[in-house]
Amino acid sequence: MLRQLFVLVLGGLLLASACTYTEKIKDGKTAFERKRYYQASEMLLDEYNSTRSNIERGNLAYLLGESHIRFNDLAGATKWYKTAYDLGYGTNALIQYAHCLKKNERYEDAANAYYMASDEIQDRARFRKEVSYCVQAINWGKAAQYSPFKVSPVNINSEFSEYAPVATGRQSLLFTSDREPSAGESLYAWTGNKFSDIYRADLSSANVTPLEATINTDDNEGSAVLSADGERMILCRCFSRDDYDSHCKLMMSEKAGSGWSEPEVLPFVQDGINYRHPSFTPDSNVIIFSANIEESLRKYDIYMVTLDEDGIWSEPESLGSRINTEYNEVFPFIQEDTLYFSSDKGGMGGLDIFKTWLLRDGTWSPTQNMMAPINSGSDDFGFVINKYHLKTDSVLQSGYFTSSRDGGKGFDDIYLFEKRKYFPKAPEAEPEEFAFEIQLDLKVYIKQYEDPEDPNSKVVLRAPLEDAKIIVEEDGQVIREEESNRFGLLRIKLDPEKEYNFKVSGEGYFNNALLFSTYSLPIDSSIVLQKFEERVELDKIFYDKEVVLDDIYYDLDEDYIREDAKPTLNELSTLLAGNPQLNIQLSAHTDCQSGDDYNQKLSQRRAQSAVNYLIEQGIPASRLVAKGYGESLLRINCECEDCTEDQHQANRRTTFKVVE
Repeated sequence: MLRQLFVLVLGGLLLASACTYTEKIKDGKTAFERKRYYQASEMLLDEYNSTRSNIERGNLAYLLGESHIRFNDLAGATKWYKTAYDLGYGTNALIQYAHCLKKNERYEDAANAYYMASDEIQDRARFRKEVSYCVQAINWGKAAQYSPFKVSPVNINSEFSEYAPVATGRQSLLFTSDREPSAGESLYAWTGNKFSDIYRADLSSANVTPLEATINTDDNEGSAVLSADGERMILCRCFSRDDYDSHCKLMMSEKAGSGWSEPEVLPFVQDGINYRHPSFTPDSNVIIFSANIEESLRKYDIYMVTLDEDGIWSEPESLGSRINTEYNEVFPFIQEDTLYFSSDKGGMGGLDIFKTWLLRDGTWSPTQNMMAPINSGSDDFGFVINKYHLKTDSVLQSGYFTSSRDGGKGFDDIYLFEKRKYFPKAPEAEPEEFAFEIQLDLKVYIKQYEDPEDPNSKVVLRAPLEDAKIIVEEDGQVIREEESNRFGLLRIKLDPEKEYNFKVSGEGYFNNALLFSTYSLPIDSSIVLQKFEERVELDKIFYDKEVVLDDIYYDLDEDYIREDAKPTLNELSTLLAGNPQLNIQLSAHTDCQSGDDYNQKLSQRRAQSAVNYLIEQGIPASRLVAKGYGESLLRINCECEDCTEDQHQANRRTTFKVVE
């Protein structure tokens, strides 16, 4: 819950001022804009229940989803995003709903929601990676029982948030929490709970005590880390301001007797930047942390600073593009040459824990997802190894991390992991036998022209056609009649080893058809449902308007059909065969060279040659009219003796028009 403050999964991290969330605010939208998400959810719910407008209810439902996701109420967010979508809010609500389903580990439902979103925005490739992550997460979940890692919650978790554990002994931790004993009387308007403090825990007795007042203040204290000798503490503190915005700074405190000195802001920390999640390298001379230094270009990246011989910290240096991406990289921890961190760059749901290690050339290896059971659909972060662990014959390594996964006590809980020497081995995979299902997404599109009345103008857009009539033939037999949906889509299951013909028509458009064979399809043997996409484009019928047939040329003074003209005439023949209700006039035009009478006769012979070719292809002569225009309708009017050969060629054209 308070983890939202330090993880920044959803949006920028700005704190509300140090006052209670019950401060007077006029409406839920204002509370949301002030980042008082818990208060906003209460006000928005009242407004939702009191309005009768479905449009307004959809808007309020979406804001309710946005509020609930920010204080980590995943169930509430899922419900409200779905409600918003059902009320017609739009694709954004569906995308957010899909994200929530993924975080709920409802991966198949999430994949279907991503497919729906792709169809709505007419871009199937947009969410292809998200769908692949869902399939990957399912496989990782199945393989978790064969992982060397065993995961269990620790005994200090409560109904509040516990996160950012740091091992200080075999059975002792520092951690951060917003539980009741936290300092100050104010509530954090983001969550409705108290501001967070840093605590010390004895896991053997489950005894928890807050650190002293020099460390825990009325502000939000975040994650902390101790140097190897235990003499220095680096912590994150977020300072409130009257304008409702604040920034989080890294501070250092030193051991003072049995307590800690007043923390001081580290010298490399600048105003206007959020710094958090500090961690020492084993020699305690390097601090690694996350910050939004390049906020205008990226989200949160991981940086390092080094302490020189004179005790001066260097300026922050990025860990590089192998680690830092356009997503959030947070909660770093380094053990020897291996770096662990969390990122929302794709995986099982929210934040996932990754690892990488230094190579001999000083660069980092490609990052590896830690997979289940370390990762889950929820946010998993703050991974640390317990350096005080005593290796046994069965447990090689142990440590802690934080997760908001199902089954915990609170919003964020701390988990113990043990890396076992002995664990179940996955059986040898046997070839899986199952009946493949074939799904075809047939999309119907129409052309939209720069000039809607000119069929020869530029095509500026291809738009989906709703309610197109689609006749489905299987092996030559009509098996069903369907219509495209509002996205121009027909989704249909097909049988293997069949030939299909889809005859598509729409009022005011030429009929078209698509042949699709399920023989010899490229099959992925690991997937039951094989998905394919095809498009059918319908051309608008422009009655009594000439359409230029490209690439039909004649040799000088000749009227025979050249080989390079036949493909275009074959396409016209196919179009006419599929539209038996239409008759056309096929026209020929010459350039301005030679005399008028000669050109008239030549163009008539050329038009008749094209008609004769169509008749040879099986088009009835009664549907065709040949008309020669000679040079009477030049496409390019130029002084004949000054015309270029390209201009002459453009005038020597063949056209057709649909006649009633």
